[in-house]
Amino acid sequence: MTAAETRTRLAFFGGLSFFLVMLSALLWGLWVLVAWMTTANQVPVNNLIIQGEHRYLTQQQIRQSVGSLPGVGNFFALEVDQVQQQLQALPWVYQASVRKQWPDTVRVYLVEQQVAARWNQNALLNTQGEVFRAADPGLTLVSLSGPDEASVSVLKEFRHVQTLLTPKRYDIEQVHLTPRRSWELTLKSGVKLLLGREDIEARLQRFIDVYPSIEQRERVAYLDLRYDTGLAVGWKQDEETDND
Repeated sequence: MTAAETRTRLAFFGGLSFFLVMLSALLWGLWVLVAWMTTANQVPVNNLIIQGEHRYLTQQQIRQSVGSLPGVGNFFALEVDQVQQQLQALPWVYQASVRKQWPDTVRVYLVEQQVAARWNQNALLNTQGEVFRAADPGLTLVSLSGPDEASVSVLKEFRHVQTLLTPKRYDIEQVHLTPRRSWELTLKSGVKLLLGREDIEARLQRFIDVYPSIEQRERVAYLDLRYDTGLAVGWKQDEETDND
C-alpha cells in the first residue's frame, strides 16, 4: 500500500469517526431535549380555552374532566385523542374537537346534545334520534318510548304525525311503539289513539274527521282506530267500572 493510499484511508476513517461522533452527540442532545420537554412541569399547559355554546355543560365540569387525565400538566405529554374521548364521555357532549397550540394552550370546541324528546322515561333523545342519559334538563318535552334500537324510527314517526295533528290543534303528549311494532299515541287532552302497525296517516285522518262529532268528548279515554273503516270508543266511565 502506497503512502498516498494510506493517507486516503486514514482520512476516510477520520472523517467517518468524526461523523459518528457528531451524530452520536446530536442524538444524545435530542434525547436530552425530549426528556426535558416531557418531564412534568417543564412545558406546562397554562391555558385551556373552551369554545362552543353550552347550555347544560359547565366550565367546571369540562375542566375537571380534562384535569383528570394523566399528562395534563405537560404540553408535550398530553394526548389530544385522550382528551377528546374523555370529553365525549360526558353525557351532554355530542361532539368534541381538541387541538394543542404552542407554547402552552389547549383549545377545546364542544357541540352539546340537542334534546328532542324524553325516551323510555329515564333517558333522552337528541335530534338525530340517538339515546343518551343525562340529568333532567327541566324542559317540556314529548315522551317517546319503544325498543332502544327503534329510537330513530319513533322520533321520525312522531315528527310525521305532528305535522298532521298540530295544524288541527291536537298536541301530542306521548308516542309509544309496542314490542309488536304497533303505534299508540296519547294527546295532551289525555285521549289515547290506538293506531296499529299500518295505514297510520289514514287512521289519523279518520280521527281528525270523526272526533269532533263525538258527543261528550271529555269522557273519551281512547279511540281504537285499528279497523279498515270506523273506530271504537273507550269511555272513561267504562274504565272506572272495569277497575272496580
